Amino acid sequence: MAPRVKKIKCLWCGIPISGNENKRFCSAGHKNAFHNAKRKKETGQTGKVIAILKNNRRTLEELLKGKEVTSVKEQTLLDNGFVLRYHTHTRINQGDKKAYIFCFEYGYYRKENGWCTIVKGAI
Repeated sequence: MAPRVKKIKCLWCGIPISGNENKRFCSAGHKNAFHNAKRKKETGQTGKVIAILKNNRRTLEELLKGKEVTSVKEQTLLDNGFVLRYHTHTRINQGDKKAYIFCFEYGYYRKENGWCTIVKGAI
């Protein structure tokens, strides 16, 4: 009896593949399409979060206007599309022991009176 030959099908389109048994795709285009679709699925949600973080960073940068420190109403942040629950990290200021919330290198401290102090610091 002849050894049984394993039928391999393209992971993208399902047509039978001839040649090397390690082959998984019938063409380079199908290999790229398969991996692009996989990556798109994986990054769907993270892409949305990254877009929000970038907008938060841009908002802080624009409101700081090149200064070292500035204060704005919290509502101004919100009016510019800032989403308070998204940030990259927090840092405790050694001087005043306050927790600053950062979006990359731009941070802010929420005061009790509805104002925020915006700063630029190292990541």
